[in-house]
Amino acid sequence: MSPIVFAESSFKHSISEGDQRYAISNPVVVRLVEPDVVLIIGHPHDQTEQWLEILVRALPNGDKKVFHAMQLGPKFRPFLGGNQ
Repeated sequence: MSPIVFAESSFKHSISEGDQRYAISNPVVVRLVEPDVVLIIGHPHDQTEQWLEILVRALPNGDKKVFHAMQLGPKFRPFLGGNQ
């Protein structure tokens, strides 16, 4: 598996690296939203109903760079569909 790096911007909304990693490792939704950007929707841990939206960019060297993480907002909530 390619390394995951976290941009400073991924911490802008106070989502910890551990919570981001959990959501990435246990996704409910994975959707390509740009040619090199994947949306991941998941929980920050297994004992919550809270949802996170995480955007990950594929880098030319194969690494994955998380550049956005926050509570799931209205822009990406429709991607959850019946998983709510």
